[in-house]
Amino acid sequence: MVSDLTPNQLRSLETVERVASCFSLVGTVFIFVTFVSSSTFRKPINRLIFAASWGNTVCNIATLLSQSGIRAGQGSHLCQFQGFLIQMLIPADAFWNLAMAINVYMTLFRNYKAEQLKALEWKYHILCYGVPFVIALACIFIDNSSRGRVYGPAVLWCWISTEWAFLRVALLYGPAWICILAAFTIYVIAGREIFKKRQQLRSFNNLDDDHNFSAYKTTDVQVTSELASIARENAPYFNSPQDEGISHSEISAKSYEPYTVNIAASIPMSPRHPMNPRSDRPSALHNASVNSVHVRNRIAIEANTAAWGYTKVALLFFISLLVTWVPSSINRVYSLIYPSSTSIALTYSAGTVLSLMGFWNSMIYITTSRAACKSIFIDIWSYLRHRDRAPVGERLEDRSTLGSRRIKVSESAGGSKEQLASGEHAV
Repeated sequence: MVSDLTPNQLRSLETVERVASCFSLVGTVFIFVTFVSSSTFRKPINRLIFAASWGNTVCNIATLLSQSGIRAGQGSHLCQFQGFLIQMLIPADAFWNLAMAINVYMTLFRNYKAEQLKALEWKYHILCYGVPFVIALACIFIDNSSRGRVYGPAVLWCWISTEWAFLRVALLYGPAWICILAAFTIYVIAGREIFKKRQQLRSFNNLDDDHNFSAYKTTDVQVTSELASIARENAPYFNSPQDEGISHSEISAKSYEPYTVNIAASIPMSPRHPMNPRSDRPSALHNASVNSVHVRNRIAIEANTAAWGYTKVALLFFISLLVTWVPSSINRVYSLIYPSSTSIALTYSAGTVLSLMGFWNSMIYITTSRAACKSIFIDIWSYLRHRDRAPVGERLEDRSTLGSRRIKVSESAGGSKEQLASGEHAV
């Protein structure tokens, strides 16, 4: 298979792999620095991305080696080391994506809080790093007289050699696609559930009976929003809703416990029962009606933002999986059908997307932490413009959250000054 590519094509392939690996390393360094320096980034979803980024970083060391392991020879320590890293850490990325999908399921259907999700992480580490480590290590010691060693030249880099091609599907692509399909199933099930709740809350909001009062009566109505509860309790898992034109602080700084609405209905006016002009009942009726509309609008806003936040997270994960695994899987199927031939286009695309795994994860990390990223970029920009101010690191340490200043700015959107100043930037 290697002989199908000319030396110029191999050099170009090596350049593509190394450039893509550098993009991934820049993304993972950003994840490490921000996650360690500020607690604002330490949401459950970002904790898993942070854990996956360690594997992406070490895997990029192997992809940076590119053709070096092949040139060193199949029996060299460099080739065997590169093959071990590739076999252990590329499928681990797919396992981490499944772990993120499991977190979505546990959050929506089992009402897991952040502490409960953290308690699952040691299991995720065993699944995502422990199992691939055992398999990859075992392959180092397999040496068959007819097929030779498992790790050897594999066009892109040293990995499972052509003589052991069936192991490529059994040990990497098969498990990876099982994880992809499982994650997709979880996202579909969770998506149907959350949008069903969204429709229920929207139908509640569309009830327009505020002016149909026939008797003066005070009624206590206990209104409980299930999706609003999900949006509040599990806000650290989902994406920030501020992209929809809604102040994030307006939602996260307030507590949305179940509430009571007092609805007053007016007495029908008749000649026998004229309304007392001095009575304050009409004013009370108007206030109750306005408050009821405000409550229902807020419920609808929470439903829309929670649903859209979930949708963005799920779509980002699924798109990253497809972008990473579809081109490389097509290339693998092609190599099984035509073992003596190499598709240059498929080889280049596979080398590019597999080297960019850390980059895709960093894009998801930035998207789900958009508000915190904006705040830190504003801090950096302010520091560059005003060098006489305190260093960025000190300002980040002094703040309770990176988004505190942005929360204060959005005070005019609603809520008291004290609530906005003390609200945590949860998502």
